[in-house]
Amino acid sequence: MTQRPQRQSRSEVRPRHRSHRFYPRLFSFLFILAAVVMIIAMVNGNGSNDNGQSGNALTTVKKQLLGDRLGDRLQQAWQKQLNGTDQNVSIAIYSPTTGQTYRLTRASHGHQFHTASTVKVGVLTALLLDNNGQLNDTENNLAQAMIENSDNDATSTLFENYIGSKEGLQKVYDEIGMTHTKVRSEWGLTTTTAADQVKLLNNIFYKSDLLSADERQQIYSLMDNVEEDQSWGTSAGAASYQLKNGWLDYGSDQWIVNSIGHVTLKNGTDYTIAVYTDGSSTMQDGETLIENLAKATAKVMKDAKD
Repeated sequence: MTQRPQRQSRSEVRPRHRSHRFYPRLFSFLFILAAVVMIIAMVNGNGSNDNGQSGNALTTVKKQLLGDRLGDRLQQAWQKQLNGTDQNVSIAIYSPTTGQTYRLTRASHGHQFHTASTVKVGVLTALLLDNNGQLNDTENNLAQAMIENSDNDATSTLFENYIGSKEGLQKVYDEIGMTHTKVRSEWGLTTTTAADQVKLLNNIFYKSDLLSADERQQIYSLMDNVEEDQSWGTSAGAASYQLKNGWLDYGSDQWIVNSIGHVTLKNGTDYTIAVYTDGSSTMQDGETLIENLAKATAKVMKDAKD
């Protein structure tokens, strides 16, 4: 007779528990939750370790995000102003808040923008560097006439007799890193881009390894005191400004109208800005386009801070 195997009693059978499934999932959920809380805290500026490295990294991330949003808004504002117009345009601004340069160019491939009288800021920069910031009375008078009154004769004298003509000015532009600027013997026909000119402006109005504080202040003072009839362009929409404009009726480019400078808004926001245009049938058309772009820029920059 076959003997049946003895059955285990219920008391000897271990009950099955779900802990081996439940707890790992719980731990995973808690880990993810903690990570989310940490990220939120860091985005709000609360996540930094003892040496501040996490905080610095988050500041950089926040700055980048702010800069990207600002860039999108500027592009939209600029494109809106360009709708319905056919002038060639190169615009760039630098925001010290984000540390970024924003730019837009509307022109055919290879198109070159001429500086006209905006080159005079470069001439003044070269003059100061050549003299370690110490100008005599003659040089001071010529520099003042060149920037405040946009005197062409004073510019030609400084360009040809004091800074070494196109080679001397090109050297300064090269030292600044203005890789898309080419000086011509006819200084007003020097070619450039708005972004290149912003590099020069940043050396004047923010930080420079080339210009001393005193040299920067001398340029600032002259650009802060241009004649009233030349206070148009990038100054539009600003509470205070330092600028240099340029205009020239030249061949197929028709009216070349440009404006570069530094502006400060009522809420304290400041930035450097350069606008280069050509193809306008009148000088007034060029001025109007630049001022529309300047006002649109000022509104975006103001709203970004507010």
